[in-house]
Amino acid sequence: MSTLQLRGPEQLVVRQHRLILWIGGALALAGTILVPGAWWFTSATADAFTGTGCSVQHTVVGCGIDVRHLLSVELYYSRLFDYAGLVMTALPALIGLFVAGPLIGRELEDGTYRLSWSQSVSPARWLAAKLAVPVAFTTAGVTVLSAVYAWGRSRTYDTHYPVQSSERLVYGAMGPVPVGYTLLCLALGALIALLVRRALPSMALTVAAYIVLLPVGEAVRPRGRFWPLQLVETGILLALAAGAVALAFRLLRRHHA
Repeated sequence: MSTLQLRGPEQLVVRQHRLILWIGGALALAGTILVPGAWWFTSATADAFTGTGCSVQHTVVGCGIDVRHLLSVELYYSRLFDYAGLVMTALPALIGLFVAGPLIGRELEDGTYRLSWSQSVSPARWLAAKLAVPVAFTTAGVTVLSAVYAWGRSRTYDTHYPVQSSERLVYGAMGPVPVGYTLLCLALGALIALLVRRALPSMALTVAAYIVLLPVGEAVRPRGRFWPLQLVETGILLALAAGAVALAFRLLRRHHA
């Protein structure tokens, strides 16, 4: 991470939380490898099945085992996106937990933020650094994971178990929407930490806020074309995130002017 050439408070944030950042990066890398790897195995199974001369639609004697094997592999590949969708749905909450707890809440609770402020770092600069680092890392990571998920899902149309983009977990794992939810949870985590000033309660409230917001977003989501809906919903999420960040800076100025 030293290659990023960070300076000042941002560099300190990376140093303090480099283990969590490395773990997050490793998990993101594992996700980007898992989906193409699963598709490679599924595709290789389909190619091997084609070489047998058997057909799923017109199964003949002697082909039952091969047909069942192909359909099983394709079904497992399809179900992979249900589990991956759950992970992508939980990811914003995990990032909000990190911001509300170890990143901001703990420093406010322990009083270690005073050390930074006594070293020519203003409260606003301190908070900006606390937000800039997770914004940069999570935006890049979630964007890559979302793109890989979308690519892998599109491959299911080459199987007997296509995954539709309108499915709840699938819709929320693709496009810019997961990035929007991630940034919103990040902003809420910062705002709640500044309000509560304790790590564990801030983390609990951040998760609770996300649990409330997620079904609300799904309930007001109309039926329509994928990309227009994605862009509109992302715009709303980014506006809410910007509002939460603005409130966080205002709160910081009010108490530490």
